[in-house]
Order: sequence, then structure tokens, then C-alpha cells
Amino acid sequence: MKALPLPVSYFLCCLTLVINSASTLAVEHIAPIAKADIIQSDLDYWFASDSFITIKDDEREIPVLFSEYMSNYKRGIIVMLPGVDQSPIQGNGLSYLREALNDDGYDTYVIPSPDFNYGPDLMKDAIAGNDVEVEKNNPTKRALVSDSALNEYKAELVARFSALYKTLALRDSEHIAILAFGNSAGLITEYLATLPNIRVDALITVSAQLANPDRNKHLPASLSLVSPALLDVYYSYDNPAVLHTIKDRRRWAKRNSKYDYRQRQLFGQHTQERQHQRLRKELSGFLRQL
Repeated sequence: MKALPLPVSYFLCCLTLVINSASTLAVEHIAPIAKADIIQSDLDYWFASDSFITIKDDEREIPVLFSEYMSNYKRGIIVMLPGVDQSPIQGNGLSYLREALNDDGYDTYVIPSPDFNYGPDLMKDAIAGNDVEVEKNNPTKRALVSDSALNEYKAELVARFSALYKTLALRDSEHIAILAFGNSAGLITEYLATLPNIRVDALITVSAQLANPDRNKHLPASLSLVSPALLDVYYSYDNPAVLHTIKDRRRWAKRNSKYDYRQRQLFGQHTQERQHQRLRKELSGFLRQL
């Protein structure tokens, strides 16, 4: 058997090395850094260590961003719950509100959002090719995230809130309010709807929604069942999951005699500075009436 010419042998050796390297690289996978870890890293960079307090949840320590009131007298406490993957220091109004509420006389506690698992069962369906295409006539039929993913996030969010609430509830003379955004607002609403005797004076929801359509259609009823006074804020260019339930929220509040329910529309986008300022005005006016 004749030996292959040197150029051909060299070419085959290089090709073999390339194929082996490609197969090795295809097997290796480095998971991306969790968004919650990125947000916490940013907070650690921009804020001093004494800006955080530590709460314990099931033997875990969770840092909570704390800011003290800066007016001539204290009005109360506001627990802030950012939306999924929402950072307290980005240009989404949350950072502005935190400082503005301090100036208005409120201590603020920002509980970091847990990691959100975007539905592993939906991912498996997509890989298997089952029910991947969305029906053209009903694009909202398929869930954006799975019900189990929402439940996991809710359990973690409630655990963090409960750990902080146990400390705050000991202050009998303090007024306590919750300011929640997005899916966190929808999930904390579901939780509060089952606790008629919780000592929270006000709940403010901003763009409250649930990313699962089956859960989201029941959100208006849940909003009408919470015991705290409720300010329900949304934007004129909000998520369709929010806008499609606005009318039903008012109807359910009327049906269940939720007389301390207030609904406010902010015009424009939630990223606009003027809307941040108007949101502060709405919050301040609502809380002063309590």
C-alpha cells in the first residue's frame, strides 16, 4: 500500500484535529451568570456595606438595601419589591423613587428579586418540537412562562418578604406600605389576598401582571381581595397583560366592595423621567390619605 503524499497526510491530520476540537467545544457549556448575581454585584459596587441590612431566611442571609428617611419627621416604612430582573439602580424609576420617598419621610427597604427560572418545561417542549408554534388567531394562548416557574419565584419572594416583615411588624406604631412592580406585584397580590389580617397599611402596585395568561386573568379578583388600601398604577403604553385587565380590576373592586381601591394611569413610557416624578406625586398623595 502506497503512503499518502506529505501534503495530503498533513491536511488529514489538521482536519482530524479541527473535528476533535469542535466536538470538544460543543460538549463544554458555561452557564451564564445569574441576573440576580449581576444586580447584587452592581449594588455592592455602588453602595457602601453599611447601606445594607441582613435578613435571615431558612438559615440564608439576604442583603436588603436600606435607606433612612430624610425629612423633619418620619411618616412610615415602605418595602420595595422590584420586578423580575429589575435593578434598583437602573433608569427605571426605582432608584429615583427610593431617594424621593426618603425625602418624603419614609424609610425604604429594597428586597432583591430572586432568580427567575423561565419555565424549563416549556424549554423541553420547544426542544421536542411539541406545541412550539403560537396560534395566529390567539397569540396569548401560549404561556410566556410556566406556572411552576411563577410558583418557584413566588415562594422565594414571599420567603424574603416574610423574613423582613417579621422584624417590621414588631414596630406597632409604624405605618407599613408595600411598593411592588411587574410580576412581583402580581405575585405578592396573590399572597396578600390570602392574609386578611396582615398588618400592612397600603399596597401600591405598578404595572401589576402575571406572565402566565391563566394566572393573569384571575389577577383582577385577587387585587380586590387584599386587605390593605390599594393604589393600582399602570402606564398608557404598558404591557398588554396589564392593559387587557384594567377594566376588570375596577369591576372586581366594585363587586367585592373594595372601597379603598384607587386606579391611576400614567401617560407615556415607564422609563420617562416625567413619569417617575408623577408616580412619586401619586404615591405621596395616596399615602398621606391613610
